[in-house]
Amino acid sequence: MFAQYRQVIEPRNLIGSRILGGIVACKVAEGFCVLLGAASLVTFIDSAAEKFLLLTFAFVAGRTICAGLAEKFFARLSARVQTEFRHRIHARMFDGNFSSGELLTLTFDALQSLEDFFLKVAPSVASAIIFLPMFLMSAAAVDWLTAAILLATLPIAPLLLWLVGSATAQRNARAWAQLQRLNGDFREILSAITTLKLFGRTEAGALKIRDASEKSSAATLEVLKLAFVSSFALELMTTLSIALVAVTLGLRLISGGVEFRAALFLLLMAPEFFLPVRRFGVAFHVMIAARDSLARLKNFLQAPQENSCTVGKILMPPTIRLVNVSFTYPQKFSPVLRGVNLSFAAGRVTALVGASGSGKSTVLKLLAGLLKPTGGEIFWNDLPTSRMEKFSRLSKVAYTPQAPHMFAAPLEDNFTMFGTLDDSQLQKLSAALNLSVLDAHKLSRGQLQRLGLIRTLLKDAPIILLDEPTAGLDEDNERRVLSLIKNFSPRRTIIIATHRAPVIEFADEIVELV
Repeated sequence: MFAQYRQVIEPRNLIGSRILGGIVACKVAEGFCVLLGAASLVTFIDSAAEKFLLLTFAFVAGRTICAGLAEKFFARLSARVQTEFRHRIHARMFDGNFSSGELLTLTFDALQSLEDFFLKVAPSVASAIIFLPMFLMSAAAVDWLTAAILLATLPIAPLLLWLVGSATAQRNARAWAQLQRLNGDFREILSAITTLKLFGRTEAGALKIRDASEKSSAATLEVLKLAFVSSFALELMTTLSIALVAVTLGLRLISGGVEFRAALFLLLMAPEFFLPVRRFGVAFHVMIAARDSLARLKNFLQAPQENSCTVGKILMPPTIRLVNVSFTYPQKFSPVLRGVNLSFAAGRVTALVGASGSGKSTVLKLLAGLLKPTGGEIFWNDLPTSRMEKFSRLSKVAYTPQAPHMFAAPLEDNFTMFGTLDDSQLQKLSAALNLSVLDAHKLSRGQLQRLGLIRTLLKDAPIILLDEPTAGLDEDNERRVLSLIKNFSPRRTIIIATHRAPVIEFADEIVELV
């Protein structure tokens, strides 16, 4: 399981030494508390000294504290793993042809299985790795025959779990497929709910969801049935093993083959020896689900990207060309762009003009990589953007929409999310755009536009795309915006979608979209 995890994602910098060391330290301390607690309880029963009873309570409290600290470390590890996987899923989301049902299942159900693994299975595995050798050596130091019985009965549990796991794998795969189908059907029905209401087909959609839900529930119930049977069998085997130890100690105690204190200590330690195995058996079906989730995450993250290659750093601003580009928004019938051919000169400020609704904003989104053409190709110099690696392309483009988003963060962070500035530089840029005084909770549209402009210019990208950056601004603020763009224009390809006459006059070139 852990080996498969290492194949999916590089654990370096994810499982920090502090977390791993904290887990080991807590588990070792918990094991010593169990041993010392059992020894002090035996001493109290034998001598009736109250101090040993208080000492027993202290060790029990210490064990509880150590177990709680270990759970916190595992929860922190689980959060790190889920965050990293979410980042990688989101990074691959638009790189391949993945179904919505698969994405929903991976993002929610698969990561939930991993969380259950780290919170239920991993603590049991860690306890077994640390406790079993510790308790076995302690038992051997007290009585070698009891230690031999424990060692002989221990392999029965892993063998039983392996047999159950082989039988569970196929059923779990069937349950996962049904769940993925349910997610896909629900996503499809939800996206088409307006059309279904329009044609009176909502009942048919509900029946489809109900059928998929019932099949998913039935498949999941089959897995749970087998999981409950395996848990019962494991509980029975460990109970019989403990009973074998107890009967052996009882007979030897009667015949004088073992001392009372040693027998009582071993009798107290036998349930503790098998406790990690019993807990692992209870969470065994969680491990099976997590294993399948990891396999699907591996297939998703390592799937080949479509027509992708890495693009080196572009030192000079490129010439941008649209060749027979068409685009139609999802669930729309009429294309916004049809066979468009445009060219934007390198290192120049180009005004993209056209009538309202002609698709200027759509062109900028296509150039920014936020949308993919449904036909044709976009070139940077002679390199088609469809063959570029996604993040390499996005790192070289800075885009400001008509209404930039204001994030729930300090105002300085909203300015500098794509770059870093000291206070003097930030004040200089703010003063250049007449933004010296701002209320983070009440920004006008013009202030948001200028905030987005600073954010874009700070990215220091060779391609800058601006969508109506001066719309609604008075002449003074418009002049300030154009002056700042002029200061940043050298060695950049700047495209401004606009209908404002001052911006058109300011541009080096004009490209009309018809």
